[in-house]
Amino acid sequence: MRQRLTYQNLRSNPYASYLFRERGPGYSGIRLHLKKINEETESPLISEITRKSLTPEEDRAKGPKYPVHFSIEKKFPRIGSGEQKDE
Repeated sequence: MRQRLTYQNLRSNPYASYLFRERGPGYSGIRLHLKKINEETESPLISEITRKSLTPEEDRAKGPKYPVHFSIEKKFPRIGSGEQKDE
């Protein structure tokens, strides 16, 4: 994660949401409610996940990177509350 708006938001509020949409017909997928548990500044992980399409100079020009780790607080289906309705 670079120092952009999402990163700044996570610094003031450690909670985030993520929507994972599965390919195919319909509305399959899940919604995740996450909590930031760790942020790294110097890590070998950074070089492993860096896109290879940029030169090292272009990558440095875009600014520092921060691997951010999350825990899953809640998991929901893509559509609806995930609760069973009593009939």
